[in-house]
Amino acid sequence: MKKRTGILLGMVLVAGAVAPVAASAAEPQATNFQLPFTCGDSWRLDTWGHNPALDMVREPDQHGTEGAPLLAAEAGTVNMSFWHDNAGNVVQINHGGGYHTTYIHMESRAVNVGDTVAQGQQIGAVGRTGAGSNDHPHLHFELGVDANGDGEASWGKADSERVNASFNGTEYAGSSQTWRDVVSNNC
Repeated sequence: MKKRTGILLGMVLVAGAVAPVAASAAEPQATNFQLPFTCGDSWRLDTWGHNPALDMVREPDQHGTEGAPLLAAEAGTVNMSFWHDNAGNVVQINHGGGYHTTYIHMESRAVNVGDTVAQGQQIGAVGRTGAGSNDHPHLHFELGVDANGDGEASWGKADSERVNASFNGTEYAGSSQTWRDVVSNNC
């Protein structure tokens, strides 16, 4: 009887040790990201040479880009809100499941670290802050997955944790690509 109890206890301990490993190795769950602008507005998305990051300007002629309300692409918690000399005003939101969105060159920030935001909530305004904006109003947007488990997604460079962005179920990817008249469904 003692031998069976010992074997059973050993099996339970092994099973318990394996279960957390399987859970941590799971792929992040996709979320329902929406274009971070007012519902019904049309925007142009470009990857230029920094795919998978996107630069976004208002369509049809870029008028109204500067100062346009910038909305959370999905619900989450703000884990970065700061000024950077090259990127200007930056906000990053942790959406859970490893996903983070980063908003760069903002005219203003309306959220602080630790704030909980709802999808569609205004987090700031589109701008041209930071030397990297080349004084051109636009949103530089990055979707990232926290691959190293440090609680944030690195951003702004080729070897960061960026992944292809998708809005309303459509993926936008590919070097030097442009998508015109992409309509926000962030309603």
